[in-house]
Amino acid sequence: MTGNNPKRIPELNEELDFKLLYHITKRNILFQVILLALAIAGSFLYLRYTPSVYSTSAIIQLGTDEHMNQLLTPVFFRHEDEMAQKTELIRSSVFQQRVLSKLPLHVGYFNRGRVLNFELYTKSPFRVEASVKNPQIYGLQINIEFLRNNKVGIHYNKNGNTPTRKEFSIGETVNLPDLDLKVELIYPDPTEEQLNELIRNNYFFVLHNPSKLYANYSATLKVNVLNASARTIIISKTGNNPAKISDIVNAMASEFNLYDMEVKTASSDKILEFIERQLGLVFDQLTQSELELERFKRAHNLDQTTTTPLSSVHARIEDFENQIVSLQMEERLLSEIERVIADDSNIDVFRFLAVLSGSDHHATISGLLLTLQNQLLEREKLLYEVTPNSRQVDALNFQINIQKRMLKESVVSVKNNIRLQIAGLESRIDEFESVLSERSDRANHSELNRLQRIFNINERFYNQLVEKKAEHSISRAGLVTQNILLESSVPPARPIAPLPNTIYLASLLAAGLLGLGIILLKYLFYNKIHSINEIFKYTRTPVLGIIPRHKGEIEENQILVIKKPKSIIAESLRSVRTNLQFIDNTPGAKLIAVTSTVSGEGKTFFALNLAGVLAFSEKKVVVIDLDMRKPNIHKRFKVENTSGVSTILSGIHKIEDCINKSQIKNLDFISAGPVPPNPSELILTPNMDKMLAFLKSNYDFVIVDNPPVGIVTDGMKSILLADYPVYIFKANYSSRIFIDNVNRLVAENNVKNLSIVLNCVDPEFSSYGFGKGYGFYSEFDSGYYDEPLTRPSNKPAFTGFFSKYFKKKNDF
Repeated sequence: MTGNNPKRIPELNEELDFKLLYHITKRNILFQVILLALAIAGSFLYLRYTPSVYSTSAIIQLGTDEHMNQLLTPVFFRHEDEMAQKTELIRSSVFQQRVLSKLPLHVGYFNRGRVLNFELYTKSPFRVEASVKNPQIYGLQINIEFLRNNKVGIHYNKNGNTPTRKEFSIGETVNLPDLDLKVELIYPDPTEEQLNELIRNNYFFVLHNPSKLYANYSATLKVNVLNASARTIIISKTGNNPAKISDIVNAMASEFNLYDMEVKTASSDKILEFIERQLGLVFDQLTQSELELERFKRAHNLDQTTTTPLSSVHARIEDFENQIVSLQMEERLLSEIERVIADDSNIDVFRFLAVLSGSDHHATISGLLLTLQNQLLEREKLLYEVTPNSRQVDALNFQINIQKRMLKESVVSVKNNIRLQIAGLESRIDEFESVLSERSDRANHSELNRLQRIFNINERFYNQLVEKKAEHSISRAGLVTQNILLESSVPPARPIAPLPNTIYLASLLAAGLLGLGIILLKYLFYNKIHSINEIFKYTRTPVLGIIPRHKGEIEENQILVIKKPKSIIAESLRSVRTNLQFIDNTPGAKLIAVTSTVSGEGKTFFALNLAGVLAFSEKKVVVIDLDMRKPNIHKRFKVENTSGVSTILSGIHKIEDCINKSQIKNLDFISAGPVPPNPSELILTPNMDKMLAFLKSNYDFVIVDNPPVGIVTDGMKSILLADYPVYIFKANYSSRIFIDNVNRLVAENNVKNLSIVLNCVDPEFSSYGFGKGYGFYSEFDSGYYDEPLTRPSNKPAFTGFFSKYFKKKNDF
């Protein structure tokens, strides 16, 4: 081991030491227990004072309208698009405002608790009717107090001003600066018990702004497609009051079906309105054409029998006339569309699709109409969220204008195409009528055919409109919603948050991880010498021995080896005494200089107990307290410090006069003496050499208890003169960087025979067994030594566990 170069001392632990990790964990186990206890307590308080969150839902299945499937082609109106439109409709602020306005949400009733307030919703024992004068009253807590004699008092504080207070009778309308208010009880004649309950509780209510109900409830309302194949939509909502969120969800589902019926009814009404208007116009034309035909017949004395041409030619003319009627009806509808699209506010697609169905131009016009209607609905929805001058609305208006231009151009193009078709059909009719004229014997037959054709067209057009009116009247009378409420909402019994098991588990896990993280950080930054291995890694200086940690009480003189000669500490010091012979075995008195890096590492404890072991072996020993800045040894032996090393080196007293006898045979000591102003200069005087020479001539061992060399250099002279210079480290106290001081003493100061003693080592965490040259036998639990190995029977186990954290340890 001594032949290897010592490793560089790292700032962080670079190797995994399970014993050190276990040692740090055990020392911090109480902190970990406290963290877990705080986690449990924090979880309990969180669960106790956090409002529960509930969730509920309803499922709607969209119906399939056979009539609409015939009207709408798959290219422009697939059912996936319909579901997306229905979903957006329910999500829209317009629809939600409509639903929420029908629920009792404008006034919130609450029972004030010590920490949390509980919303009563429909369970409030009183009702409030309020007419708001000042909008600032919205959202303000208005406290209400029920009194005797059918009285009630309210008070509220607006903007930190003087509170408004008013006392009035129940059922009386009172005029306040911000609102007109009336309070009524649910039960008009309350019993004494009910009245006491009202008086005992603290109630308040909040008036909600009707225009902001959507903002208050939309954040927790979700509408999603549950199954596209099954055409199902799920409406779900979360909140703190289970009855309220259930009512809102059910109201959404019911209102959706009602809204669907209203849309269908409104569409049918508009179709009937259009047909009625066209009937009036066509009826006038039909009457006019009938009169002209009758006048012409009377003027030329013609009748039906004399004007009957060939049947086949008439059949072709009639077929062409039917086609003209259909085309004219389409042209009228396109003219209506052209008129309506000039209005930005409302374009009813279904009104026109119902009449356009079956035409050659249905796909082109209906697709453009659907796109335009979707854009208009999107703009209406956006206007509830942003201002009309916003960039989103401007962009959407730009798209709408483009779509309208495209629709207008398409309508004009289709109308021109229809006119060309009508002109072509009329040309064919003229050709057939010319054939009839050539074969006719009567004059003016061509004019008669023309009048007859106009009359037939108007008659067919009128009859077709009458049939459409009858069809849509019957359809309107039988209108029912095709949507099905598959699952209605019920007030949830269990909250979805916070979940006790999850909260407790998460908090315990967080506390455990935090404690583990702290332990790992302490391990990572742990820079103390915790075992003999640490010394072997970073220095070639030999280890003289290790001293185990003493867990019991230590008397003030600290000499345990005399009181407990069979203790493990005594045995470890005997091992040190033996190991001294391997360093220097020459005959004669020996000087042992003991030092450390800082105070508190146990050098005085080691010096006194080593002196006791040497004295116990019939050797004459004297202990010198050379720490003149902080005298200590005289306290251990309970003597005055009026004379000592400082007075000897100053020439004030002789050495013989300063030697004190201890109660231990063969053990003497010299205290430090009064604190001098110049300890370093006194040690460097020749008197120091004379004192050491004198003591070595009269004692077998001279043990010098030096001051810490890491703080002052007073002890360097005795260390250089010592036969056995001993450097003390304290396990789990001395920093690893202190080992560099030992290396410097050897390399720079040329200290000979320097050795190390590791003090206060816990056998449980030592990497080496005690004994076998390093202190005492590892089989100390066999009962040979007189250290107590078990707790006294009259002391509870948990007392020992906690006492080691709260009681000052005597670790030397």
